[in-house]
Amino acid sequence: MIDGGIKMREQSLERKLELVKAELGELSYQTFEFINTGCEKDVVVLDKKTVISFYRHGLQLDAYGVRQELIHRLGKHTEAVLPNNSYISPTKDFVMEKYVPGHRITPQYVKEHLENAKQIGRSLGRFLRQLHRVSAEGLDLHTGFAQDVRNDMKEGIALLETRLSDSEMNQVMEFLNEYYKISESVQKCVVHGDFHYDNIFWDEKTGRLGVIDFNEGGIEDPALDFMYMGYYPEQFHQAVFEEYGSADSCLYERSQMYDRIYGLYDMVENIQNDPRKPDFQKGYRRFFDKSTDK
Repeated sequence: MIDGGIKMREQSLERKLELVKAELGELSYQTFEFINTGCEKDVVVLDKKTVISFYRHGLQLDAYGVRQELIHRLGKHTEAVLPNNSYISPTKDFVMEKYVPGHRITPQYVKEHLENAKQIGRSLGRFLRQLHRVSAEGLDLHTGFAQDVRNDMKEGIALLETRLSDSEMNQVMEFLNEYYKISESVQKCVVHGDFHYDNIFWDEKTGRLGVIDFNEGGIEDPALDFMYMGYYPEQFHQAVFEEYGSADSCLYERSQMYDRIYGLYDMVENIQNDPRKPDFQKGYRRFFDKSTDK
């Protein structure tokens, strides 16, 4: 008996590929991967060569064009492989981009390849240095992460009060007030905005870094792009920061503040019954466990 969820995904995939066939004719491929876990789009990967992204609420062409311009500018300064566009649907139903090869650079992958940890870490640090130096002139990128947090937490605080103790809520409020104060004086730059291990790859054949999904690109605190470094082996994130070469001695500490902020979001979205956030305790640990770190 076919699982209902699997059948629905297969039907969804068929409908999406029909959209592509209607514009480009019959597709020729041997293998495919269907990814529908993202917030704003479903993705089909054909033969590990072509990536087709289907935007659930339609492609915002202006915003997509800005991201492509960012990738174009960055491509002049980095050796990393980037997702260059090859086709935009006139109906704005989908776009096609170059596949970025490699293994996802998860903490587990690094632990299993410690002999290459410094090399991969240096590549990451070099890429972020190059990205953060890209000129923002003429790029209509989002800015105002701290204000977004303020706005979201107006409702979020009320929801958290239904699950957390008074002592825990005091910790939340003290943390947010500290973050708001620090964010006011931070010098901002162009950031990736979602530098998660689902979006960074290491090609073992070429020894090259690959980076995808610039949808959250913005002009924000550079520490935002280092948010996940705390999950990696120490020798790895040390190599990242050494290669990055920032004089900002608080960069790592600030980056962990952002990880805690997303712990708050995880808890809030679980209370709101977001199916992507089924585990309240995961968000709880993400926020409160960091309170005793460094």
